[in-house]
Amino acid sequence: MVADIVLDGLTRDAWHRFNEGDMGRQLSFCPLPHRGLFQLQAPIPLEADADLSAGGIQAFIDARMPGRGMIVRSVTWASAYSMNARLADRYRVGRVFLMGDAAHIHPPTGGQGLNTSVQDAYNLGWKLGAVLAGGPDALLETYEEERRPIAAGMLGLATELLEKARQGDMRRGREVHQLDLGYPSSSLSLEVPERHGGVLAGDRALDALLQGAGGQSRRLFDLFRGPHWTLISRGAGADSLPAAGRGLCVHRIGVDGEFRDVEGCLGATYGMADGDLVLVRPDGYVGAFVSAANGDRIAEYLRSVHAGGGLLGGSQPIRQTNGGRAQRL
Repeated sequence: MVADIVLDGLTRDAWHRFNEGDMGRQLSFCPLPHRGLFQLQAPIPLEADADLSAGGIQAFIDARMPGRGMIVRSVTWASAYSMNARLADRYRVGRVFLMGDAAHIHPPTGGQGLNTSVQDAYNLGWKLGAVLAGGPDALLETYEEERRPIAAGMLGLATELLEKARQGDMRRGREVHQLDLGYPSSSLSLEVPERHGGVLAGDRALDALLQGAGGQSRRLFDLFRGPHWTLISRGAGADSLPAAGRGLCVHRIGVDGEFRDVEGCLGATYGMADGDLVLVRPDGYVGAFVSAANGDRIAEYLRSVHAGGGLLGGSQPIRQTNGGRAQRL
């Protein structure tokens, strides 16, 4: 049961939880901001015919917390429901795309539904923008390729947490933060040569602290912010890099570059050697990681996805497989 209620008898400075671990008596009351409401959450039997009126919820609370003196004044919204975990068979049929709750429904026990839905939208959003600006329609096929496995994993995690909650032993670990998710097997992930440590193609791009020409600190996350692609070069010469322009920002790191890696933060975090290039997608994931000897592959990659709407001119999509792990269109 979930219900937003006007309630007397509890302070609003904390989330109140009672009878934790007892699925027949457990209750929690979360103070909601701005409206003076509490949200009641409580497990109920699947076969229960719940009375969601103010009187019914009052009786429900009194039965689980006799003599506590909590008074339900009114109910603004209430629902009694059973958990579902469902995943759409397809995320795209022709010109129709599914994302968010239309693509995956899940128990709320893990709390990853909103994050997964927002990531769906961002993933599809930058690809739609690229195709509308002249990129290949095949780019849109990578939306389901990348996002459906993420949703399947999230559903498995949320369902497992629900089962643990039913047993009164739900503990959330690092996996619920979703910061370790990525697309290492995506056809948009290019890695030449194949890497075995540090940041890999398909990983979420990490932050690092750089130093500007004037000595000021600058975070990589600040450079990534926005709908553009970002090319990070460590020690490569300017004449060997694609030109920055619409949809692509290029940043050279080194003694004669825009920024310096004074503390070695970039090299340590990314495992970058001199001459390495890292191309970060508009959604903050590493699209390509190539060595100095393979720098020309960045221009090929950008042409294949028409970054920035034909930024580097048109070409036919190309395919690359490296060690069976990182591939790309």
